[in-house]
Amino acid sequence: MLGNVKDGYSALLGQHYCYIAPALKPYPFQWFWDTCFHVVILARLGEFDLAKRNLRSLFAMQEANGFVGHMVFWKKVLPTRLSDVIQARPTWQSLRPHMSALIQPPFAAQALHTLYESCGDRVYLGEMYARVRRHHEWLAKNRDFDGDGLLTIISPFESGMDWKASYDPALGYAQRTTPKRLYASALYRKAVGVDLTNFRLRYDLGRIRQRGKFLVKDAGFNAIYAVDLHCMEKLARLAGDDPAVFRERRERLLASMIRLMYDEKAAAFFDVQEPGSRRIPILTPTIFFPLAIEELEQKFAAPVLEAHFDNPSEFGAPLPIPSVGMRDPAFFTGETPFLWRGPTWAPTNWFLYHALKKRGFGERAERLRKSLSELVRRSGFREYYDPISGEGHGARGFTWSGLLLDMH
Repeated sequence: MLGNVKDGYSALLGQHYCYIAPALKPYPFQWFWDTCFHVVILARLGEFDLAKRNLRSLFAMQEANGFVGHMVFWKKVLPTRLSDVIQARPTWQSLRPHMSALIQPPFAAQALHTLYESCGDRVYLGEMYARVRRHHEWLAKNRDFDGDGLLTIISPFESGMDWKASYDPALGYAQRTTPKRLYASALYRKAVGVDLTNFRLRYDLGRIRQRGKFLVKDAGFNAIYAVDLHCMEKLARLAGDDPAVFRERRERLLASMIRLMYDEKAAAFFDVQEPGSRRIPILTPTIFFPLAIEELEQKFAAPVLEAHFDNPSEFGAPLPIPSVGMRDPAFFTGETPFLWRGPTWAPTNWFLYHALKKRGFGERAERLRKSLSELVRRSGFREYYDPISGEGHGARGFTWSGLLLDMH
């Protein structure tokens, strides 16, 4: 991981930067949630200075209103991939170091809190708390479209789980199977078509909401947001700020999550498509993510686990946790550009490990830790893994499996 450090100076911006690329060749840029994962890993390694520089660089181009994009382009100002180009606003700013116009799951408060607990640097805490707070204010003001506390994503790529199977209906992809070829597939055209529409609308959120091409309240994204709000409460107290606003947001989010996302008959928290608040009844691991919210009553948590976690035709794989239920038409475990449609991914195991452990489901949590450990032993540090054979796929030397250091 330390071999993936990108350290330099931007003459155009007049500032130094430092980040870790998740993999040097296919993923050379700085990503939002990747950086947060790296900060957690570095904190566990005792690499505090490097962790601080990574998080500081992530927020270096933060806009005055608090926005931080999901990708930061420090050197290569015009990306090679068309999809990366249209995920930025159509302005001349894109011809210099810039951020994308999309967001990613808000892990920044969790990363900052982990780092502070590890190194105890109150000066750094004060510096970064102000930035993370502004980002949270932007999220609450600009992505809580319906005032129910739940954030809406405007592109599949904002979830970090780019081709997540539960987005198929929202994209109008009726085939549901995972295609073999990228550019020739209807799934690719529909997903990139969402970003192209947003690009043409200049990422004006009011117009995007009115257009309604892809508006999803993702159960996983919002569970992560709730945990981040909880960390903001803790950070606010440390920084001498009022934590009440973050507690209130979390409480409103949880009430809306139960009302809109929880399906009692299916015993699952489903993603919701807007307008119309339509649940998308496709089983992915994010049906478990709300269990990370401490205030969620056990009467919701236990049935979800009992119905799905151990089910051998859903998530009870030999090396869990697969990124879609194993009897879903999308389920595919091999090498593919259509990610998050079958394989096991390190961040899912890491996030759910902590959620389950805190709830007293220690055996299930340990199963996730042992699974990731065994996958790394068999296949090394890979982007994702076959949940049945353990074979590694995607980028090599991929950093995310380092989250094992935070699973203890």
